[in-house]
Amino acid sequence: MTDMTGTASTTDTTTTSDTGTTGADTSTVTTSQNNGACPDQPPAAAITAASMPDTALTDTERAQARRYMGYPAMGSADSGRQSWRFFRVYGFNEWRLGHLSPAECAQARAFMAQCQMLESAVMAAGSNLDTDRAAVWTRNRTEVTDRFTLYTRWRVQLCNFMGVPPGPGLRAVGEIII
Repeated sequence: MTDMTGTASTTDTTTTSDTGTTGADTSTVTTSQNNGACPDQPPAAAITAASMPDTALTDTERAQARRYMGYPAMGSADSGRQSWRFFRVYGFNEWRLGHLSPAECAQARAFMAQCQMLESAVMAAGSNLDTDRAAVWTRNRTEVTDRFTLYTRWRVQLCNFMGVPPGPGLRAVGEIII
């Protein structure tokens, strides 16, 4: 089972009968286990802007935000027309990443933490692609697609929060925004 955040969970139910008593008394025990793809991450409910630092984004976080938003690597030097600086939306995105308010920095970090968790879940779901059935377990054939769709949705939400269109990595092929 997958919740809204893309975190997988399983529920095991065991039914046993009391054979030492008269009648057909049964006992049912239900346990639930969170099988999140990234055990080092906090539970999805804990990923909120309130739980994130509100300091300015680091260079690493800005690079990660660009990647999640579908934009290519920025590079370290202005290299002319082929540089990211040639496109106005790239420059606006860079300006926006560098000038977020403290509350916006915390919110951006919450979006990026969610994206990181969902990206890890997609990769973990891919590890079962070589097995179609094992004992009573059957592979969910749409799991990777479903998880990737949810991951992409959160990436687009990050773009919407930042006020920039999704980058080339999130758009249809051949679509250019200047």
